[in-house]
Amino acid sequence: MTPTRSLPPGPTSTPAEHLDPTHTTRPACSPLPGLPADPVRPFAPVRHWNPSSPSHHPHPLRLSELTRSVHPDQPAHLPRSPDPQEHATPEQRPPSGPVSAYLPLRYVLTDSLAVRTSFDPLRVDSETTVSGRAQRGMLAAALRRAGLEKELTAWVARGEHVRFAPAHPRLEQHAWDGAQVVAHPPPAHLYTPGKDGDTLVDVFAPGADRPGVPYRAVRDPLTPDRSLRAAVRTTAERYLGRSRTGEAGQGVPFFTTSLDPGQVFEARWQLRGPDHAFLRDLAERIVTVLTDAEGSLTLGGGGTRAHGGVTVGPLRPDRLLSPDRVERPGADRSLRAGEEVDLLLLSPALLVGEQGQGRPHALVPAVRELLARRLPGTAVAVVAAHVEPVLVGAYHRAYRGPMAQRWAAAPGSVVRLRVERELTTALVRDLEAHPLGERLVDGYGQFTLADPPPPHPEPLPPTSEPISARSEGTVTLPDGRVLPAPAPLTPEPDSELGTLYDELLWNAAAQRVRDHARALAQASVHTLAPLTPSLLGRLREVVSHPDRTADEALTALGDTLNGEDGRTAHKILRERAVRVLERARLVHPGEQRPVAVHTWLSGLSGGAAAVAWWQRNRPRFAQDPAYAQALAAVDLASPDGLPSTARESALSAGAQQWERRASARLCLLLVSSWLAEAARVLRAEPDRAGDAQC
Repeated sequence: MTPTRSLPPGPTSTPAEHLDPTHTTRPACSPLPGLPADPVRPFAPVRHWNPSSPSHHPHPLRLSELTRSVHPDQPAHLPRSPDPQEHATPEQRPPSGPVSAYLPLRYVLTDSLAVRTSFDPLRVDSETTVSGRAQRGMLAAALRRAGLEKELTAWVARGEHVRFAPAHPRLEQHAWDGAQVVAHPPPAHLYTPGKDGDTLVDVFAPGADRPGVPYRAVRDPLTPDRSLRAAVRTTAERYLGRSRTGEAGQGVPFFTTSLDPGQVFEARWQLRGPDHAFLRDLAERIVTVLTDAEGSLTLGGGGTRAHGGVTVGPLRPDRLLSPDRVERPGADRSLRAGEEVDLLLLSPALLVGEQGQGRPHALVPAVRELLARRLPGTAVAVVAAHVEPVLVGAYHRAYRGPMAQRWAAAPGSVVRLRVERELTTALVRDLEAHPLGERLVDGYGQFTLADPPPPHPEPLPPTSEPISARSEGTVTLPDGRVLPAPAPLTPEPDSELGTLYDELLWNAAAQRVRDHARALAQASVHTLAPLTPSLLGRLREVVSHPDRTADEALTALGDTLNGEDGRTAHKILRERAVRVLERARLVHPGEQRPVAVHTWLSGLSGGAAAVAWWQRNRPRFAQDPAYAQALAAVDLASPDGLPSTARESALSAGAQQWERRASARLCLLLVSSWLAEAARVLRAEPDRAGDAQC
């Protein structure tokens, strides 16, 4: 017999189940013997099914199987008998009870991945994770293509053994032994004081609330030890879609935001079963299916639009399973009695309030209920809580359309707890194995127990992109694939290949040098007085003479500035113009003090002097990485097209040799571009005095 839901009470009736949200007319159901009970919605009295009564459905078992496959993580429509081990602690469970472990998977995006985006007039917020529902659809498609209908029903439809999880950015560039490199949603209680603050403040700490100081929430994903922030690369695109009104030839423009290819993410699927041998066998079978489907796996609803390509593999092939939901540097996770701990949501939690509707702020009651169920008789105090709401939606790949949206507790919501008993590592892991809310198979309601941050401010961690780590002797392509590094190419300067090499580097460097010159001029706009556009124009005439080579033009500029007449057609500068150049200051990145413009230009000359001047004034990778990145992208001697990490200049040996050969041309381009931009900046000043007499 199918379940029925009672109607809301009338104005004259107030049954107890409608006054007390914790009161239900049926016991909690458990998907497997010994596993935790699924949450029960209030206001849903269920008529108990008597096995001895006749069934009006010809196939009651198939009907039960169908309803459980549609809603594998919600209470089953056909009630089951209560589990006597439901409220038992892990120490009281029999050895043959069900166990839980996690399968860490490494995702490398080979194509752009369309993600959910929230548009705001002032900001565009995009998801920086891959939802568990998208991964569930990926596995379902792979199983269907392989013809594994039995595994499709057991792993995906029923959801009794596999619970999917969101994939978070993995910062492999900073990976070392014991380091935490997976960035999770930032805790909602962490803020930066001031508009451009550079510290992290825990607003739960005493004395953190300072009136008059604006606080800005941290939005970038953080590693659990707060050492790195993830800077996930996204691209906004505009498409012209087909009209849904039926009008022929009428397109509807729409925007989408996608994750750029080549980025790395990590997901930890939760596996459940009767024993560890079952979990190991299940993990091996899942990895085998994903390995066999390599090249055909796609994520998200845009899998047919050249989006969503991904490569999936185990994080550690030699050790498939992990006991922790979040990677920890040590195995001991025990907590002392009375010690505070933060319950941090890793994914949205679909919670239901007292009125039977979605209510994000029911997180605290849900946490209390979980602790009362898993730690009976233990006193637990909620010290503080910060819960933010978020709309949760999805795209149904089979139906090819969006699903209904629901309000949920946002990832990063925090509930700070104080448990008045010692929690062993087994108890901590047992709590994390029981997510909160509904639709648990899709990865909703997952959380971790973390240590609170210190009460004093911490430095704001630096950002890092989730790209593959560079290994010696390998090349990582933009789509994330890793190939053996080819032999280094050393073009000869006099050969045709050497000529092509020089042209490629020059064309790539020219625009970046001009940009660097403009940045220098704009940074010095307040220190160029009393410099005038006419004086700069005269100096530019010296370096732009059409009949001079680069070395000759630099030598002529040096003679003009230093007062050496006779070798150039231009007259030397008068003493007044020299004083103007000495009073004007140039703000140079990386230098502690501004330098006089006359001093900066007077060292120019052809030959070896140009090489030395360029080495002092070239764009530094720390302040302006665009120059090194542009050269590395076309450098035939660079195997992966990325700046070198072995040299301070971030250039390969071949690019450094080309710089020495082209130093005069590079110096001339930088100086002429700076003179033109400085003159333009000075003309834009409305209160500039008249030109100096030269």
